[in-house]
Amino acid sequence: MSKINFSVKSISDVLQIESLKIPEYQRPYKWERRHIRNLFYDIREAIDRNISEYRIGSIILHNKDNENIDVVDGQQRLISISLFMYCVGEDNLPDGASNLLNGSYVGISRLHAKENYDEWRFLCGLISKEEVDVISNFMMNHCKVSVIEMPSECLSEAFQLFDSQNNRGKALEPHDLLKAYHLRAIKDESEQTVENWEKYVDDKELKLSDLFDKHLFRIRRWINGDTGLYRKRYGSELRFTERFIGDFKGVNLQNASYPYLQLYKELLENDIALPNSICMPIINGNAFFQFIEFSYEHFKNNFHENSIVEGFLSDEIKEIVNSKKSKYARNINLFTNLLATFIDRFGADQLDRETCEKVFVWAFYPRTAAKAIYNTTLANYAASGTFQKKKCQKLFQELAVSATPREFVARIDTDMLGNLTAADIINKLQEEVKR
Repeated sequence: MSKINFSVKSISDVLQIESLKIPEYQRPYKWERRHIRNLFYDIREAIDRNISEYRIGSIILHNKDNENIDVVDGQQRLISISLFMYCVGEDNLPDGASNLLNGSYVGISRLHAKENYDEWRFLCGLISKEEVDVISNFMMNHCKVSVIEMPSECLSEAFQLFDSQNNRGKALEPHDLLKAYHLRAIKDESEQTVENWEKYVDDKELKLSDLFDKHLFRIRRWINGDTGLYRKRYGSELRFTERFIGDFKGVNLQNASYPYLQLYKELLENDIALPNSICMPIINGNAFFQFIEFSYEHFKNNFHENSIVEGFLSDEIKEIVNSKKSKYARNINLFTNLLATFIDRFGADQLDRETCEKVFVWAFYPRTAAKAIYNTTLANYAASGTFQKKKCQKLFQELAVSATPREFVARIDTDMLGNLTAADIINKLQEEVKR
């Protein structure tokens, strides 16, 4: 096995690497103008203080196939500095910098690259040509990075290191860490399976962070009777953070022999596609990315514009659940998540108006009985079965033990909801608006 090399290199040395490139699976270039300004003024300050060596973090390189050197971590800084060099008119742009700027950039990456190039031009226009030359020389020869060079067979180790690297770049969100974690379980060149991942990150209708935070994290906790709340010094928060990424790390089918995984193992051994469900056991590697693609499409198709669910809603209910009013947001989340779990369990073809209206009553009942709904209210109502210190139904768990759609609907105890109908809830919400 080849060695992992650790060294300290100048930016010039790194950008001279002829085969340097950004791999397709990398997340987009997202540095903003403020990051460029911070780097610019930090370097000017270092020059003023006569600092001979200025460290700007670390980068991880992967020798993919002895022909391409992939930037696993550090692309934000390297592309930004390459933009500076291009801006100041470097006659002979180093091969590595040229490769980075000539890569395949689409959408948000191209937008940020253009904006940051304009920012460099603006900042350089504030100072003299001589000072620009000083900054250029300092950036190339006195700015140093810690370089970790991984041999071709160490892609998984490269991603392990990526998990903890966050120097000067955008803070890694929990889904970034999960992406890196599950890439480690993918063999050979099958990292291609995650190319769709980034298109979900900034989707205008359903961002990947919201898919985890507002839906998957909550549903999987609530269906097991856990609120998902984390107690802090002042109150509690309901949020998917790095603290909870263990919920989605899952197991490796190759190494696990637990009875509950037997079906999945047999399907995999017989080259049969694994069934997907938003409440399924999390399985490492490709299966995880397939799970996310399934979950994304599940919510997008069933709950967004021209969705399946809308066909079963009255105009009044549709107006409420599509409302952008923040006071309804938590109740809408309850409504969406419970129906999403119903469809996941029984199928969209088992959905009907009665089910939608009963779920609507359950989800919005707290709104009619309390002046304000907080995340703690939401979580305790959904998972702990308590509201205003009174017992209420834990419908996520009732759904989990229902064998048929009819059984679930029959389990909804309308007495615990004041025997209110959907029309009653709508009237109460409308009266609230008038007051």
